[in-house]
Amino acid sequence: MKRVLLIMAIFMATVTGVSAKGGLTVKERLTSEQDTIVVKMANGAKLILQLQNIEQLKAFQTYSLDSLMRELNKYVDQVDQMENTTGNKDLTVTFNTAKAADGKSEEITVTVQEQDKKTGDVKKERHEIRINKSFKIDVEVEEDGDNTKVNVNVPDKAQRDSTRAAYKESHYKASKFNFDVDLGYNNFLSTNDNQVPDLKTLGSRYVSLNLHLNNQIGGRKSPFYIVSGFEFAFNNFMFDDDIVVTDVNKVTTFTELTDRNFEKSKLTYSSVNIPIMPMLKFKRENGKDGFLIGAGGFAGYRLGSHTKLKYQEEGKTEKDKTRDNFNLSDFQYGLEGVIGYGSLNMFVKYNMNDVFKDNRGPQANVISFGLRLLN
Repeated sequence: MKRVLLIMAIFMATVTGVSAKGGLTVKERLTSEQDTIVVKMANGAKLILQLQNIEQLKAFQTYSLDSLMRELNKYVDQVDQMENTTGNKDLTVTFNTAKAADGKSEEITVTVQEQDKKTGDVKKERHEIRINKSFKIDVEVEEDGDNTKVNVNVPDKAQRDSTRAAYKESHYKASKFNFDVDLGYNNFLSTNDNQVPDLKTLGSRYVSLNLHLNNQIGGRKSPFYIVSGFEFAFNNFMFDDDIVVTDVNKVTTFTELTDRNFEKSKLTYSSVNIPIMPMLKFKRENGKDGFLIGAGGFAGYRLGSHTKLKYQEEGKTEKDKTRDNFNLSDFQYGLEGVIGYGSLNMFVKYNMNDVFKDNRGPQANVISFGLRLLN
């Protein structure tokens, strides 16, 4: 009898705290709200549902009763085996169930504590059931001869919210990594426009893969962060005219060819950068990301560079790629900022260093701007 009651207690805990995964097995319709529903089975057993409102009854329609009971019966079998094998009456068993539709694994922890009272053969067990680590239900089983009493303590919403808050507080980390991607465009900024060629806006793309370390300063409710980490950036400069990049006597020049028609002519370089950015990140009332603003600097190093020409010759598509440093500056440094709301964030990045080394090419700087995704 105790075993059946325990299964039903765990079943009610699971129905209350775990998201539904199964199909429709039990369906009852009510015209008014009820506190308790008793379902009579063919074999004389009874299934008692304790509901707070009609919405909980509607949600119960999505459960597969047979598959859930098989899972719970398996859990109780494992608890019994551990008790019989070890003889230990103070134990904890954790079960990892199959992944839910949202991709997250559910976890059920059953804690059994058995105590002998001083008088008679009365035994008392306490089962603490934790679902997804934040939802807790206490089940007490008390035996006195042939009588068995089961008490189920289901926390209300305020208690569940308090448990979740305590769990989040105990697992709070001030520093967290996150991955985001910058997608945007590049342009040259120069005091002498004749030194640098015009660029195709859509072809001059900027891509940066960022592994950012967010350090929250002042506790979990503080909006102030210091952002650092690594940024792997790729700068593409696609020329509007039929331009060839050449290195003449260690000086980089841009030469326009009048007898060629290039489908594509571009200069590309990649770099790794380390940002240091103070940032303010505010939360909305519902806990989701709100307004965000940050500004700081970065420093980095050029990893590689090349030019690429694409053209037609004798009816065939030819692609010429030349790898060289083209007198580009090795060390990068500058300013960058980000502003956004919710999941929409925009960035801007300005390289204070000249694109080319001193007296080795045109004097120009690079500015990049666009959207920051997956932040």
